[in-house]
Amino acid sequence: MRIYLNKGEIIALTQWKDCPESLKEKLGLTEVYLVEVYNTSSGARVWEAYDRPQKTNMSGEFKAFGWLGTTDNVNRTALGKFSSLKEAVDYLEKEEKNAIEPLDVEENLDDSLVWKGQIVNEK
Repeated sequence: MRIYLNKGEIIALTQWKDCPESLKEKLGLTEVYLVEVYNTSSGARVWEAYDRPQKTNMSGEFKAFGWLGTTDNVNRTALGKFSSLKEAVDYLEKEEKNAIEPLDVEENLDDSLVWKGQIVNEK
C-alpha cells in the first residue's frame, strides 16, 4: 500500500529530526523523479513525482532528465532527480512562481507514481 501526503504533512515529517529513514522511504520522503505532463490541446499542465525514472514512449529507455515523448497531444518531460518530494515541490514553486497543490492519484496508474500536483494560484 502506498501512502500519499499533502505538502503540509510532507513538510512536518521532513522537519521531524528523528524520523526513521525507513519511514521516510515508505512515505516518499527520499529521492523522487519529477515529470511535467503538458496537454498541448488544452494547455493544462500537471507534475508527477515517481520513485524511479520513467521510460520514453518510443525506445522504452529510462530517463531522469529530458523529453520522454508525446502521445495523443500529451507531452511528458523528465525534470530530474530530487532528494525529496518537498525539494521537488519547492523547485516547482520557485520555477513557476506559483503555489502547487497536490491532486488525487488514481489507483490504476503506475505504482511508481508517488505524487501529482498542479498550479493553485499566483503568488
